[in-house]
Amino acid sequence: MAFNVKLDVYKDKLVVLLLIAVLIGVVTGFLAIAFRYALLIVIKLLWQNQSEVIAAVAGMKWYIILAIPVIGGLLIGPIISFWAPETSGAGVPEVIHTVVSKDGVIRHRTTLFKILATVISIGTGASVGREGPIVHIGGSVGSSIGQLIGVSAEWRRVFLACGAAAGIAATFNAPMAGLLFAAEIILVDFQVSYLSHIAISSITATVISYHFLGTFPTFDVPHYSLVTYWEIPLYIVLGVAAGGVAIAFTRLTSKVEDTFTHFKIPVYLRPAIGGFLVGLIAIKAPHILGVGYQSVNLVLAAKMTGALMLAIIILKLLASAFSLGAGFSGGIFAPSLVMGSLLGGFFGVVANGFFPGNIGASPAYALVGMGAVVAGTTMAPITAIFTIFELTYNFEIILPLMTSCITSLIVVQTFYGHSFYETKLIRKGVRFVRGRDSHMLRSMRVGEYMDKEYESVRESTPLGELVLKVQESHYPHFIVFNDKDELAGMISLSDIKPVLADVKDLCELLVVADIMTKEICTLTPEDNFETAFKVFEGKNVSTLPVVAHRNSRKVLGVLKKSTLLYAYNEKILKTTALKT
Repeated sequence: MAFNVKLDVYKDKLVVLLLIAVLIGVVTGFLAIAFRYALLIVIKLLWQNQSEVIAAVAGMKWYIILAIPVIGGLLIGPIISFWAPETSGAGVPEVIHTVVSKDGVIRHRTTLFKILATVISIGTGASVGREGPIVHIGGSVGSSIGQLIGVSAEWRRVFLACGAAAGIAATFNAPMAGLLFAAEIILVDFQVSYLSHIAISSITATVISYHFLGTFPTFDVPHYSLVTYWEIPLYIVLGVAAGGVAIAFTRLTSKVEDTFTHFKIPVYLRPAIGGFLVGLIAIKAPHILGVGYQSVNLVLAAKMTGALMLAIIILKLLASAFSLGAGFSGGIFAPSLVMGSLLGGFFGVVANGFFPGNIGASPAYALVGMGAVVAGTTMAPITAIFTIFELTYNFEIILPLMTSCITSLIVVQTFYGHSFYETKLIRKGVRFVRGRDSHMLRSMRVGEYMDKEYESVRESTPLGELVLKVQESHYPHFIVFNDKDELAGMISLSDIKPVLADVKDLCELLVVADIMTKEICTLTPEDNFETAFKVFEGKNVSTLPVVAHRNSRKVLGVLKKSTLLYAYNEKILKTTALKT
């Protein structure tokens, strides 16, 4: 239940809204710390080591390595199947869906279930990241605070973005990365006026992270230097390879989901099967377990051979696809960083074989590869560039990073067309186009604007009676019902016009069923205005029937095109007024 505090009345009071952003940053920051410590406890309990999982696994029995991810899957299954389905997967697509289609409303309990599901998933070895879930957790915090205070849908979305930014910032100790992530990925209709709120949440969460975890970066980052500008073509090639890895990751994850669906495997069993496959890989390649940042540090320290890096890229790709496709709770950011470091490291080893002593060392290419794969999977190159920059604080890396990240983005746009997040949403039937108007259309439902009063006739109504009814009515379209009171078609003046010249001769011979339009489009109350506009587009009709559900013939009302346009224009005027 929302408090009776309508902050939209005080929208011009920047200080109040900034204080709320600070509160969101504080809560998300502490939750991020609690999440990290809970995860460390579980990893210590199951794998006997918090930081050296690879070494710990080497001394474990094979059946224990196999059993732990399966047990994790058995625990996750009921959560994503019965209690909180939204906790399955990366978390970021769910947050974007909330922004574009649900007015920024996330259930309050999502925070708790997402923490629980992700701690179990990563703690038991699922090859996923913690960044996506912490975005979901932070977004849930922002949404819940917005709902409790009673702000408008627009400010709920802003506060949700504040929480998402705070989550990323606390995870990486990188406030700029959090800010850009929220602006580039989460808010589909980003406006500069919201930048200060998102920034303050991101900064607040980073301060809390600094206090508990220190100012140390997430990775052991080596010094980067661009040896010669002739390396730029090599970074273009690396970007092409990174785009290919991003596409393969997205397609393979979708293929795993499709395979589970094809064989009709229950949702509650899928994580256990995915855990079994991950466990099989981990017996020989423990590098794929969990977040995988230990592997990144090994690559950045040049402690992995080229052959091992190539093998782990492939196995990490498979393990991450099995984990995410099966429904484990975790993000794609960490797997993308891990695969990017391995790809860049391998590429650097090969390149140095051709140009020994004339180009940067393999760790330099690993750093750039991390950003390039992230740019490809998320299609958010600015976030990728600044994430890696905030790890190095070295301006020399900017040019290679921009080269590889933009190349990777172009490859994904050309040969696939969607980010990992967009693919997940499209597969759920959610298509979103970035832009304020599209978002506004998606927030308006047909059921809220349809007319329940309309003109109708029967299929058996004679032509003469129909003509009289048309003359007396102000409606240009009539719903046609059959004997079972079901939708049979529609009839309009354009249907009657061809027979008007002979109406005296045909008034008793023809009935409505003979001249009506039988193939008609319908809407449902749950459809949004974006869908309605697309249905009206290119059709010479001013009214559409609204039926109970898809494939139903039970008419609940009608939506007039004039109503659609009027409601949309009124919404724009109200939004504009609130901004001035």
